[in-house]
Amino acid sequence: EYCGEDCDGLVDIGGITYRIVDIGMRMLQPRELYRAQGFPDWYIIEHDFRGVKYAKDKQVARCGNAVPPQFAEALVRANLPELCVQKSEEAA
Repeated sequence: EYCGEDCDGLVDIGGITYRIVDIGMRMLQPRELYRAQGFPDWYIIEHDFRGVKYAKDKQVARCGNAVPPQFAEALVRANLPELCVQKSEEAA
């Protein structure tokens, strides 16, 4: 039950009054989310290949659907080791 406009964050539930406070948490920014998944800072997340800007919610959604680079590399190394050997030989 809401206790009124001038109660300043107070809510009464079952006869007990609770104060609602902001605990100071914040949402992570898109770049922070990509970094947490292991994407390098040079990885472009702000726009598509034509330069069309992505809104912040689209950047976050794409991060949630992304495969982290280290995971993709591990999959390739496990499933196509012959390609990894070839690349190592080319580098030598």
